[in-house]
Amino acid sequence: MTPDGAHATIATRIDHYNNHRLHSAIGYVSPRDKLLGRETEIWAGRDRKREAARELRRKRRELDHLGTPA
Repeated sequence: MTPDGAHATIATRIDHYNNHRLHSAIGYVSPRDKLLGRETEIWAGRDRKREAARELRRKRRELDHLGTPA
């Protein structure tokens, strides 16, 4: 591997680690999102998605109970 190739590989890994990887120690957000103060917004969005999924499952169970296909 050339020095330029090594630098590119390291830069790619650092970018992934800081901007894309979700870290359990900081609430499953990326370090960049944490640094920018976006964790509350991200968590709220996740909560909305979970609640929508719960509601959809509730409705499907209700329809299944009535014998109506979803």
